[in-house]
Amino acid sequence: MYIGDTDNAIPAYEVNHSKLFSLEGRSYVVLGAGGGIGEHVSRTIVGMGGRVLCVDISEERVTAVADQLQMPFLVADATSEEGIDCIAACTETEFARINGYVDVIGQMHRKEFSGYGLADWELDFRVNLAHAFLAARSLAPLVSDGSIVHVSSVVGTHGGLTAPGYGPGKAALQVWVKQMAAEHGPRGVRVNAVAPGLFLSPRYLAKERSSSDAQALATRPMLRRLGQPFEVAATIAFLLSPAAGYITGTTIPVEGGSLSRDSTGLDEMLG
Repeated sequence: MYIGDTDNAIPAYEVNHSKLFSLEGRSYVVLGAGGGIGEHVSRTIVGMGGRVLCVDISEERVTAVADQLQMPFLVADATSEEGIDCIAACTETEFARINGYVDVIGQMHRKEFSGYGLADWELDFRVNLAHAFLAARSLAPLVSDGSIVHVSSVVGTHGGLTAPGYGPGKAALQVWVKQMAAEHGPRGVRVNAVAPGLFLSPRYLAKERSSSDAQALATRPMLRRLGQPFEVAATIAFLLSPAAGYITGTTIPVEGGSLSRDSTGLDEMLG
């Protein structure tokens, strides 16, 4: 639903409201579709009527997802030039043009600053940022009348003690989103990001925690629970849909209100 240049408001009766939250007949690429948020995004897009090229570096995981969805897949490393060029070629073969792509790739490398070196810094930026540039160069030109969504993190808005390069990498990604929005806005392509807080990801669930630590983490958000992966995916799907047609260049936090709580600690002292 590309509105194009217009000086007049579209009357309410001319808007197809039943299609605002639909992805019917639209095609997307999901980078990192083999598990976690990427799998949820792929399933949500298909559930909303869209088609997906599922891409992941793990053949076992991506084939399992794609087979269940009956969608095409590709095993490729989206953080390399060779991999992203292969993804672009496969995209053109499967869909010719696409209505957008979702970039779910990223990883937090936990390390204290005292032992953190230049190689760690370069790895953090390669894993969390370089693929966004590569995708922009090879995939963005294939997008028409659509939307691009990257997955950032709330860590991109504050400092931390255990992953020196992760927050800066995600902060740079959020600025890159604005850069890309400016580049592609004139042709009707929107570019946004979501920034998940702590949620029940496979990585979170795999780590052993005491009941008191788990309780403290779960009660930090205003909603007094951790997020579900499908809730992050649903926000991404909203940004892909015509309902978000006037949203671009922004990052939407999906964190249950954690960022809106008192950061001084006074509320907890007085509670």
